[in-house]
Amino acid sequence: MNSKSASLAFLAIIVIAVLSPLLYTVTANGFSKSTEPELVLPSKEAAPSGECIEPTAYMRANHMNILVASREDAVRDGVRKVSHSLNNCSTCHEKREEFCDRCHNYVGAKPNCFGCHYYP
Repeated sequence: MNSKSASLAFLAIIVIAVLSPLLYTVTANGFSKSTEPELVLPSKEAAPSGECIEPTAYMRANHMNILVASREDAVRDGVRKVSHSLNNCSTCHEKREEFCDRCHNYVGAKPNCFGCHYYP
């Protein structure tokens, strides 16, 4: 093999390697926009006001920060805030697989909360 054909073969391998994630995406779902997960929202009995402890957009973006801060307050300082605890979440969002798990699976997040905490 001469050096020109070896260079072209090497260049082709590099191009294929760089484009392989794109090719995988096209063959896997054809660039179709995935739909957001369908969540089971709290019943009127569980959440009579229909509102969470914080606005929905804020909770979507920051619930993990709230739970981590609550955990640190409880573990390090012995301060347990009922309003911002995982137990309080479960009073309205009763089934983890219908609420938490659907979003976490959608975004590929693997929270470590449920290794220690029971949440039905």
